[in-house]
Amino acid sequence: MNRYLIVLIFWIIGFLGGISVYIVLPSIIDFFNSLVPNLFSKFLLESLIAGIIGSGISTIAILFWAKKSSKEF
Repeated sequence: MNRYLIVLIFWIIGFLGGISVYIVLPSIIDFFNSLVPNLFSKFLLESLIAGIIGSGISTIAILFWAKKSSKEF
């Protein structure tokens, strides 16, 4: 598979993952603020959650692709 196509696919996966995290982020923030109020600032908590979910999505996508491409060879 062409490298540019693979990079484009991972970019699209990350973009869609980021949009979906942004949409559900307020409900996640409200949940964590109800558990531990005023422990973290809202900005820090939002960036931590978005970073964790974004890195998880990209890691799962790369692992899935690596497993799939290893069967082809």
